[in-house]
Parts: sequence; structure tokens; C-alpha cells
Amino acid sequence: MATKVAKPSEPHVTSMAPLGVWLRLIADNGGVPWRYWGKLSKVLAITALTAPLRMAERLCYSPSRMARVKIDQAPLYIQGFARSGTTHLLNLLARDPSFGVVTTFQAIAAPMFLVGRGWLERLIARGVPATRPMDGMAVSLDLPQEEEVALANTSHLSSVHHLSFPRRTRAYLEKFTTLQLTGSELAQWERAYLTVLRKATLASGGRRLVLKSPTNLGRTTTLLRLFPDAKFIHIVRNPYVVYQSMTHLYRTMLPICQLDDADPAEVTAAIRNAYTAMMRQYMADRASIPSGNLTEVRFEDLEKNPMTELERIYRALSLPGWDQARKPIGDYLRTLSGYRKNAHRVDSKTIDFVNKEWGFAVEAWGYKPPAIVSH
Repeated sequence: MATKVAKPSEPHVTSMAPLGVWLRLIADNGGVPWRYWGKLSKVLAITALTAPLRMAERLCYSPSRMARVKIDQAPLYIQGFARSGTTHLLNLLARDPSFGVVTTFQAIAAPMFLVGRGWLERLIARGVPATRPMDGMAVSLDLPQEEEVALANTSHLSSVHHLSFPRRTRAYLEKFTTLQLTGSELAQWERAYLTVLRKATLASGGRRLVLKSPTNLGRTTTLLRLFPDAKFIHIVRNPYVVYQSMTHLYRTMLPICQLDDADPAEVTAAIRNAYTAMMRQYMADRASIPSGNLTEVRFEDLEKNPMTELERIYRALSLPGWDQARKPIGDYLRTLSGYRKNAHRVDSKTIDFVNKEWGFAVEAWGYKPPAIVSH
């Protein structure tokens, strides 16, 4: 499938964040160069137009009311670095009627989606592209989305904002992927994060949430402190493929979101460092996950034998409902029969880099460099 070329005019991922968040981001990043003022003005216009909805939501669903929403069942977390198959696994598990998710609508309209359900969702859908620019996967407002996107639309405390300010990609990733925060920042982050999950729990009728955000890979201990009974699925993919796919991702995504100029080599270096830091953090932290609450899967195995791997995952984590989930998951898999991934040849430079910098992951998961990779 040919990859769609992203257009800078496509909707900005955090254009519905509160004005206060945007002013904080602009100040923290030293302003926005004049050549991006046109794009920024469109974002701020959307922010201003949606302010009454945010106010209405705050009145109807006040912080004190949301704090009383109970998350009775600890979430099921899909952990994996970006481009490792986390979206595919989330889309499969979301077909299980016993799970709730953060939908794409909930994520991009996070500060107002409860009061805007229905009419606002239909309005936003008109401007949402049919496929993702990086890989041609279908996009729909009711499909599951990363809770990190919802967090970015309600707070400045998210790594997602490096897409808007790529010049500081390294700083954003180092700070938020492993939560290198001050005590007060961490408390603020936790409040914002739990509000996202409580709203999703309310919208899903109290069902257990299945969540995935690549940044969670380096946050295991924090997630366990919030939810000691949380269950985890770690999905890993050939690191040579991940590197190639991440490079492609940033070529397609940055033109949509960026509000400053960055050296592409520095952005790529920051992403490479983030993989190392997050994967090593996960490998150190996974021993703290209680027995029976973690299972690991290779993307290649899931892609080849999805139903077999999913049944194994349910059994390993003692998840109920496989008999009810089997049919809707199978039906969804049949809709993917015509999807074709993009293929790229891995060059010797990529192989040399991965062997040198990510060799620990290659060895840990038993991978080899392929001749052709797909993303």
C-alpha cells in the first residue's frame, strides 16, 4: 500500500488543548518562529472556538466529581516502543466487548468529549483523514487511541508535544518517557493522567481499560504504583524494522505538527536514545510486575498466528472472556485481508547502528537483520 504524503494543513493533534496549555508550551519553547505563525494561528483559533465546550465540561464534570470516579479494574497495558505493533494489538483487543478504550475522539477532544459526544464527534470526523499518514492504516474517531494523546490535549506534561517543538525532542523524551520529573510535576502528571483514565472509564461504563502508549514502556514502576494489579503485555518487534519505520514516521508526521525547525539528524538521534533508555528501563523494571500479570509477544508471531497468540495471552494473564472475544476479533482480522504494508530495504548503515546501539535488544529477543522490512 502506498504511503499517504502528510500535508501540513491536516489537523494538529493537540489543537483542542486549552489556551493555557498552549501559552505554557509556547513560553517554555521560546516562542514560535514567524514562518509558523499561520499554522499556529489556526491552532489557536480552534482552541478559542472550543473554549466554551471546555468550560461546559468542567462545570458538568468538575475535578471533584471526576476524582470520585472509581477505576474498579486495573488497566491492561500494552507496552512496546513505537512502531512495534502496539496499535495492531490494541485494535485486536479492543474488539473484546469486555474492554473499554480511549477512543480517537476522546483523545483529540479530551477536555470536552463528554459534553460533545455525538454532534461534536460528527463535526470533527469531517476533517479527519481516512488513513494514517505513516502507514496507511485506517483512521476513525471510534477506533482506540493512545491515552498519551489525551494527556497532551489536557496538559503540557506530555512527550507528544515534541512533535510541535521538535527542536527540543531530546528534552521532551528524556523528561517524559521515564518521568524524570520533580515531585510537584509528578503529582500534577498523575492527576492529569488519572483524569484521562477516569473519563474513559466513565464513557465505557466501567469496563476494564486496555491502554497503549509507547511512552509507557519506561513507566512501569509508576503505573504499578498507581495500579498494583495492572496487567501488562509487552510486544517487541525486530529492532532493525523499528528503526527504519521510526525514521519514516518522523518524515511524515513532523510536517503536520511542527512549529519550529529542527535538525533531522538531532531528532533521529533523540529517538534512538529514547529506544535505548526506555527498553533498558523496561527490562530492569519488568521483574517488579507480579507473577501472572506480564506476558510478552513478538509482533512477527502475532502477525503470523494472531488467534493463537491472543488465546495464549488471555490464558497467561488469566483474562476472562476469550470465548466471547474470539468471534469479533476474528471478524476484525478478516477486514484486514486487503491491507498491504510498505516495504523498505535495510541498508548497511542501519544494520551497523542497530548492532552497535541496540544490540542488547537484538540479543535479548533473538532477532537478525532482515533484507526487506515492512512498517
